[in-house]
Amino acid sequence: MKKTLVALAALAATGAFAQSTVSIWGTVDASYNYASADLASGNQTKSFMGNSQLGSSKLGFSGLEDLGGGLKGKFWLEAGLANDNGAGKGTNTNNQASGAAAPNAIPGSQGIVFQRRAYVGLVGNFGELKLGREYVNTFLGVQAAVDPYGTNGPADSTQLMLTLGAKVGAATITNASNMITYITPDFSGFSANVQYFMGENTSGAANSDDGNGYSATAQYSNGPIFVSLGQQQTKYASTAALGDYTLRSLSASYNFGMAKVVYTYAHEEVARLADTPKNDSNLIGVIVPFGAFNFKADYIRATNSYVAGAADATGELFGLGVDYALSKRSKVYATYANVKNSDGGNLYSTGGVGTLAANGSSNNLAVGIFHTF
Repeated sequence: MKKTLVALAALAATGAFAQSTVSIWGTVDASYNYASADLASGNQTKSFMGNSQLGSSKLGFSGLEDLGGGLKGKFWLEAGLANDNGAGKGTNTNNQASGAAAPNAIPGSQGIVFQRRAYVGLVGNFGELKLGREYVNTFLGVQAAVDPYGTNGPADSTQLMLTLGAKVGAATITNASNMITYITPDFSGFSANVQYFMGENTSGAANSDDGNGYSATAQYSNGPIFVSLGQQQTKYASTAALGDYTLRSLSASYNFGMAKVVYTYAHEEVARLADTPKNDSNLIGVIVPFGAFNFKADYIRATNSYVAGAADATGELFGLGVDYALSKRSKVYATYANVKNSDGGNLYSTGGVGTLAANGSSNNLAVGIFHTF
C-alpha cells in the first residue's frame, strides 16, 4: 500500500494553486535458499538468505503535479535493497566499467542509491518524456512484461537470457544512466517507447562512444492479447573481451482466464575484436491463478557461442513456483529451478553457489515472504 502525502502548493507571488501528490512506497522480500551446483571441485551446496526472489526489494518516492491544460510534471526515485543484510544495490554512472559504484569502506556493503530509477518528466496529450536513469525498455517492456516470475528468483528468465551481456560486462542490460525516454500515447492498444542514453565521454578518443546507446520498443496490448518487441544497442570500443552489445527481444502472452500462457525470444550478441559471440534463448511459461494461489511453470532453452572456436553450448532450465496471498500486501512463496549445461558449456546457472564446471548443472530452492507498503 502506498503512503500518499497530498499537498496544495501555493504560488505566493500570484496566489495560484497547483495540486500535487507525493508517494512513499516499497517492497521487502526475503527468502531461505538452498542451492547445489556442479563445480570444478565437485558438487557443492549452500544455504543462504536471499532477497528479491518473488519481487524486487525496493524503496521508492514518486510525485505528480497537475500543471494545467492536460500537462503534468512528475518525478521518480527508486532504490534497490538487499534486505537480507541491509545494504543497497550498486549503480553505474556512465554505462561503462569506469562508472561502477566504488567499493565501500566495509567490504560487500553498498549505501542506498536510486539505481533502479531516478528521473524527472512531463506527461501530457503528447505522451511522456523522462530525463534521468531508467529501465531499458527492451528489458522491462518486453522480457520482464511476461516473465512468469517477474525476472526474480531462481526460475526467472534472466538465468538463461541476458547472460552473455552480464558475462562480458555490458552495463546497460536492464538499466541505463543519462537517458532520455519518450513514450507515445496509446493508440487503440498500440504504443512505442524510444530511449537514448549517453556515456558522456569527450570526443576524439577511441572510446568516445562508449556507453552511448538506444532502445526502441513497440507493443500491442488489448484484452487478453499482449505482444511486444524491441532492440537495444550500447557502443563499446572493440577489445578481446567486449564490443558493441546488442539485444533483440520478442514477447507475447494470451490470458485464457483460467491460465495465462507466455513466450519470449531473446538474442544477444557482442561485437568483440576477433569474434561475435551470441546467445539465443526461448522461454515458454504458464501462470495459473487458483483462489489466493498463483501456480507458475516455465521452460527455457538457450544456445551460446561465448567460447571462440568451440561448438555452440546449450542450456536448459525447468522451473516451478507457487505464491499464496495472505492479504493484498503480503504473500508467501516457493520457487524451484534446475539448470543443465551441455556441449561443453557452463554459462547458465540458477545462482547462489559459484562458477559451474563444463556441462555442470545447478539447483536452487527459494522459500520466502513478500510484503509491499
